[in-house]
Amino acid sequence: MRLHRHTDRRSGAAVVEAAIVLPVALLLIYGIMSGAVMVLVTDEVATVSREGARWASVRGYTYGRTTNRPPATADDIRNYCLAQGVTLDPSKMTVNVSWTTSNMMGNYVTVEVRYQWEGLAIFGPREFVSRSTMLVSY
Repeated sequence: MRLHRHTDRRSGAAVVEAAIVLPVALLLIYGIMSGAVMVLVTDEVATVSREGARWASVRGYTYGRTTNRPPATADDIRNYCLAQGVTLDPSKMTVNVSWTTSNMMGNYVTVEVRYQWEGLAIFGPREFVSRSTMLVSY
């Protein structure tokens, strides 16, 4: 009876499996993270337009008469929106403000925010647009 030394012939199999699985797993994780960044930018654009409309809706003509401060102009609202985009680059953001007829109470103010995103990974460059309309209540 011969005694053979039993050697493990699968010693390199784990390295080969890791070489195949690891790049695929890392690419999948990178794609998920890139998608999460895109969702964050989308949400931030929507938040900026909503906050701009909310801010404008309480700084109309009646606000000016009550507080002896001037009511918000389109430039005031635009500057407010540009400051609200914490994770956004202001140079890539455009803010358009309009009222139905005037900034008097009972009319509507619309704030539209456009953001040019340069893209990331598999998500190419695109423009995100959010429009919020609120009733001027003050």
